[in-house]
Amino acid sequence: MTLNRSTALATLIAGILLAAFLVACAGEPEVPTAAPQPTAEAVPATTAPAAATTAPEPTATAAPAPTEAMAATEAMPATATPTEAPTELPTAEAMTSGAAAVFTLGEGTIARYRVEEELANTGFFVAVGETQDVAGSIAFDADGGVLAEESRIAVQAGTLRTDSGRRDGYVRNRTLETDTYPEVVFVPTSIDGLPGAIADASGPVEFTITGDLTVKDRTREVTWNATAEFAGDGTASGMAGVEFTFDDFGMNKPSVAIVLSVDDTIRLELDFVGVITAP
Repeated sequence: MTLNRSTALATLIAGILLAAFLVACAGEPEVPTAAPQPTAEAVPATTAPAAATTAPEPTATAAPAPTEAMAATEAMPATATPTEAPTELPTAEAMTSGAAAVFTLGEGTIARYRVEEELANTGFFVAVGETQDVAGSIAFDADGGVLAEESRIAVQAGTLRTDSGRRDGYVRNRTLETDTYPEVVFVPTSIDGLPGAIADASGPVEFTITGDLTVKDRTREVTWNATAEFAGDGTASGMAGVEFTFDDFGMNKPSVAIVLSVDDTIRLELDFVGVITAP
């Protein structure tokens, strides 16, 4: 009985030892199975993409730099454009650099033409066309001579109006052909009758203005007769007139149903208001 118990106890102890041994043996493979090495490999794998992701970032950051540089380069012409506009101003100022005085037309100046017609229902009639769309100036040297290269007066021919829309349409389309030749231009070359320098003129003065008149595609020298009132404040006003024929400038006479005839002579007038300045 005692032997059986001893045997049984020994068997139990042996079983426990065997189980502990098996557990220990079974535990040894688990260390390599946990495979810290794969974990170590996973870290580089994770780190490698991170490095690859970081590498393009400087490239992506560098890309905007050229783009901004290009944008700055493209902005330069926009900056140059405003620079070019002011560049023309000195050129315009340089044109009057040799002028001692300049007479500039102002508001209230009127250009006008007069042509005598014979109408079917009223007989002889003077057609009058006017416009205030006139601009220009005359430059003078210190001796009162005209600087032609710095002087010009232009009338916008398409804005001339009479009391008849039919007549105005004919004049614009057939006589003056304003779509092709929008301006009537006068370039004065000399003035006779002013008392020396224009800045010294005062009171009423009669004088003549000679220069080149361009109507359509023809230019002819003409002489205007003028009168003016020079005020002491540097302003002046007056009237100038000149006559020529339709043929002188290759113009067609107005021709509508009620017009029986049109006189060959045209009178061109300029009621002017202006100011005298020293550049």
